Amino acid sequence: MIYDKMNDCFATMIEKTEYALENSDLPMIFDQLRRIDGPTLITGSGGSSIVAVFLAKILQKKNGIIADFCPCRDIAYRPLSGYKNIIAVSYSGRNLGVKLSFDNDLNHYLFTGNPQADIRNIVYTMPLERSYVSINATVIPLSILFLYYRNDRDLLDEILKSDTDVVSNNRQFEALSGYDSLTAATLLESSITEAGIGTCIIHDKYNYCHGRINIIRRSDADLILFASDNELDRTLQDVLADKYQRMIVFDQKYDDPLVNDFYLSLLSLKLIRNIAETIQIDISDMQELPDNDRLYLFDRSVR
Repeated sequence: MIYDKMNDCFATMIEKTEYALENSDLPMIFDQLRRIDGPTLITGSGGSSIVAVFLAKILQKKNGIIADFCPCRDIAYRPLSGYKNIIAVSYSGRNLGVKLSFDNDLNHYLFTGNPQADIRNIVYTMPLERSYVSINATVIPLSILFLYYRNDRDLLDEILKSDTDVVSNNRQFEALSGYDSLTAATLLESSITEAGIGTCIIHDKYNYCHGRINIIRRSDADLILFASDNELDRTLQDVLADKYQRMIVFDQKYDDPLVNDFYLSLLSLKLIRNIAETIQIDISDMQELPDNDRLYLFDRSVR
């Protein structure tokens, strides 16, 4: 496959997002999301897991329901009797994770850019983009969910224009995160790994305080802190400032935690762009290992 160039994907991000918003039936999407009630599982794999995590948080807050993110493969193992619905998130709508998510008796929904037959589709318009690491295919559904939660196009446009000039030439990263920045941390880890940039370990902030500082003895990583204005985060900054190769701090900008998670997700994506440019990797048109498709297309019976 011939992939688009990374910088072209970023350069057209706002234009493609506006196109998707103008050509998607947003009232229909919002009405479908509004009608979801009862305990709900949201599944997704790869880049779709980022959108799935955000959707779970949105439904928890906006709909006031129990909504949990769940990796697709876990559906084969975990008890489902306490849940009413399952929403699979997938741009293509055809991957094996979607099939596994719907192999049960729950109410099934598919949040997708490509509707499938015999399923409740929640469909958005996605302009064509050929990118190995999801860029606009992540930003567009995140933006639609943001508008479902907070119907404010001006605020959306402001956040989409957010940028960072932070750069790094490292190949090892650790991130301190929590529920308030879960979408951003998921994006960071998923994209750094899938792009082949290097390794990224996500630490829960308080969990880090229980011995995980010892990883510094064997690590030459940069530390990325999704910072909140509280005593724990101030202590982490004070203790760890000189213990990593570099400390990158992304501060909260907005009062609403969900708005902040969306904002931090955009900053994380721009940071990954900067890292890729510095080490000369195109995360959109990267060189895949020969066995990539053998794993990606594994048979669903292999568990």
